[in-house]
Amino acid sequence: MADKSRDISIVVVGGSYAGAAAAKKLSDLSKKGYTGLKVTLVDEKSHYFHAIGFPKSLVDAKYAAKSFLPFSAFFETGSQHQFINSRLKSITDAHHLELENGQQLYYDYLVLATGGKAPGPINVSATSKDEGLAEIEQLRVGLQDANSVLVIGGGAVGVEVAGFVAATFPQKKVTLVHSGKRLMPTNFRDGVSNGAVAKLGQVGVDVVLNERVELPSDFGHNAHIGHKVLRGTSGTEYPSDVQILAVGFKVNSTFLEPLETKTGSLLHIEDGPGFIRVRPTLQLDSDSFPNIFVPGDANDLPMTAKYGFKAEMQGGTAAANIKKLIDTGFDHLFSESEDTAIANAPPLGKWSDMVDAIMVPIGPELGVVQMLKVALGGSGIANFLVRQIKSKDFMLWMRKGYFPYKQQTSGQ
Repeated sequence: MADKSRDISIVVVGGSYAGAAAAKKLSDLSKKGYTGLKVTLVDEKSHYFHAIGFPKSLVDAKYAAKSFLPFSAFFETGSQHQFINSRLKSITDAHHLELENGQQLYYDYLVLATGGKAPGPINVSATSKDEGLAEIEQLRVGLQDANSVLVIGGGAVGVEVAGFVAATFPQKKVTLVHSGKRLMPTNFRDGVSNGAVAKLGQVGVDVVLNERVELPSDFGHNAHIGHKVLRGTSGTEYPSDVQILAVGFKVNSTFLEPLETKTGSLLHIEDGPGFIRVRPTLQLDSDSFPNIFVPGDANDLPMTAKYGFKAEMQGGTAAANIKKLIDTGFDHLFSESEDTAIANAPPLGKWSDMVDAIMVPIGPELGVVQMLKVALGGSGIANFLVRQIKSKDFMLWMRKGYFPYKQQTSGQ
């Protein structure tokens, strides 16, 4: 094993599910003999937002306030690790990157957990807690004043949002329109989809399948407050006072352009959301950059791998692989001879998506579940499991462990 106490610089860009998991596992190594290891976590936002809990944040202001956790509490005060509140501008080469605040950072290993942008405010665009809460509050007030709500997209998020809105505001007309022939991702059993349709009906949601809503060119990528009449491909009109997008996903990969220029090859997929190409080890798909890992929603793994808990698992896989490289002295060899380092690199673990599990609350009392390929859609057992495990706080308690330290008021 190589000298564990040597200086090792790890930069993690993005502090949501994949990035937080990777940064925490890697920074913990400094307490296990890796005394020269430094983790720098970079995020454009001052606070982590528990996006999984957005459906509850939308209707519960007190819960929303708890869903923002300060990155300044991520690392212990006085440790060698640091948080930088900025945005990645470009990756210059295999060891350097530039932030939008002008800082240049050196890295031995880079974790790109930049994720993707879902429609706002499901994906809060604000960079501070106060602005983020205001963003959600604006939509919440719009819902309170509305007579009718249209939710577009019948994946897990759309089902949860429609369910919580309808359960919280039973006097309002809530319609969920989905382009597919069934709700929920297709890797889940029909029982989950059928159960979701039935239980949405119990809370008063009208579900329309096999219908694609035609959005105006100026509609954008956010929810809208104000009366609109949108048309479906069937010709049916859907009037509503609030429109919530729960479909559409975009990935930013412009920071890869210097690397793509150097290699003469695309490191992202041009079509669709623009996912970043990765290998089964979650390394960037290039022989030139074996020290760059891309866990989470930004990578080109199937959409069935793009859930919060799976992003956390991918962050763990990336961290474990980086530790393997550290233990064999890969970073030291790579800085001297890339070819020698690559030739002597240890075998790394491959991401394996073995878990087709989902738990979807439909309001605070109902829900559907699939575990171990068993669908609990229409059953009361599913309602009980969802109430006990997820709908109370959408498992926010699990993420608070990432932020155990006192919030810093100044510094990094």
